[in-house]
Amino acid sequence: MATLIANGTGQPHDGASGTSSDPIGRAQRWTVGVVLASLAVFLVVMGGEFIMASLAGFAGAPVLAKLRQAIPVSANEAKDLLSAKQDEMKWLESGEAAIDSGLARLLIAESLPADAKERDRFVAAAARDLKQGLAAAPLSGRGWARLAYSLAALEGWSPAAMSALRFSIAAAPFEPSLTLFRLRMGLEAWPQLDARDRASVLQQIRYAAKVDLKALALLAEEQQSIPIVRAALRDEPHVLAELDRLRAQTGRDPQRRSGG
Repeated sequence: MATLIANGTGQPHDGASGTSSDPIGRAQRWTVGVVLASLAVFLVVMGGEFIMASLAGFAGAPVLAKLRQAIPVSANEAKDLLSAKQDEMKWLESGEAAIDSGLARLLIAESLPADAKERDRFVAAAARDLKQGLAAAPLSGRGWARLAYSLAALEGWSPAAMSALRFSIAAAPFEPSLTLFRLRMGLEAWPQLDARDRASVLQQIRYAAKVDLKALALLAEEQQSIPIVRAALRDEPHVLAELDRLRAQTGRDPQRRSGG
């Protein structure tokens, strides 16, 4: 005779046979088992892809390390970086890998003669990689800066190039490794900038003066932008004095193009 017992399920239990009559519980357990097994397979596959992607991308790590230390890389090293990042993306889509792929293409383009037809092809491919990467990693100030550089090289300071530069500054306003790179672009684009963008560039100048004043002085001379730099630093006379000293030290005339 079957009786109900406190077996945790509230289901009938046959005390004589020692077996349970639990068709609903078995179905639920089977469903949960299938879900857990599927999840385990998914994690194994994704884990494997992540490992393979990491191994593929590792080949480009030495090149990226040199770039982070501002050490120039050769065209062959740039090609190694591109190959590594392309292999990485075959296993796992990654915004950062696509951004680094764009960087590699830009480095290869810069190694070519200025009039080489392939140069624009590499820059255009870099812009595509960067757009793909930024779709997945939209807060990458580095990615936006590289995209601004690519678009400016292809089409001048178009609205798209200006927007990319603006997004880069907004995403990482105080990034030492990007400051001079973005400033060079900002000073080149100065005639096309509106008041808001000019204010951002002036802010970057003040930050660059704290990071590396000598490099800022050389950049300003190169871009013939000493008056702009002096305007940004007008409230810091001691910094202006040091700026002029550095320019004189490097053989520059402190008054040239400075408006006195």
